[in-house]
Amino acid sequence: MTVLIKLFYAGALMALIVLMVAFGIRTVYTPPEEPEYPAMPATVIGWSPFPPSVAGAEAPPLTPEQAAYQQEQERYREAYERYREDRADYRRNVFLAAALAAVAFIAGGIAADARLDALRLGLVAGGLGTLIYGVAQAGGDLGETAPAFIFVVALAGLAFVLVAGYRWLGRQADA
Repeated sequence: MTVLIKLFYAGALMALIVLMVAFGIRTVYTPPEEPEYPAMPATVIGWSPFPPSVAGAEAPPLTPEQAAYQQEQERYREAYERYREDRADYRRNVFLAAALAAVAFIAGGIAADARLDALRLGLVAGGLGTLIYGVAQAGGDLGETAPAFIFVVALAGLAFVLVAGYRWLGRQADA
């Protein structure tokens, strides 16, 4: 029964760590807002900015409403492109913050006293869950970030966790 309670405690700790990191990042660092798609005026409904071409015929002149709608569409496209760039930066930064927090929790779990097995397991599992959250949050935008940069961050995190594990776990084995 004691083992089951320790596992539930570690699972609860893991879930709370992931939630704390996820909502903490979102509280401190808000995502960019997606631009609102312009509404089509009733006078423009049924009109296409790309009329079918007829050989030798010119497109009819635009009405003022159609011209205004076309300008709104262009502004929206530009705003959406800026949003996509800002979103990629946001997701990269969230990934980096989550990766740093994950490494800290994993190292904390490794460094904790051996008598605190449930706490250690919860910290390590929380770190892994946080890392998974960071990768999931980055989504498809992770590929837009320089792969060498992500590799260096992952390598530094791995080296830190390995050194911390070697020092603390090796010290505990000697005791």
